[in-house]
Amino acid sequence: MSADSYLLILCDHPDCEYPEGHWPVRFEPYTHSELRRLLKTRRGWRRTRDGRDLCPDHRNTEAA
Repeated sequence: MSADSYLLILCDHPDCEYPEGHWPVRFEPYTHSELRRLLKTRRGWRRTRDGRDLCPDHRNTEAA
């Protein structure tokens, strides 16, 4: 039996109602860097300079 990795990126905004960012299709390489790239280019996620991840609803706001 084998198990696949299921990577998630969470929105770091404190009031985020749906904080999970994931990709439903398996791809290689399967890393958080690749997942961040896909979420940024196709779903509007943002990685801040201080290392926080923000979903499209909070990408232009500052987390408290």
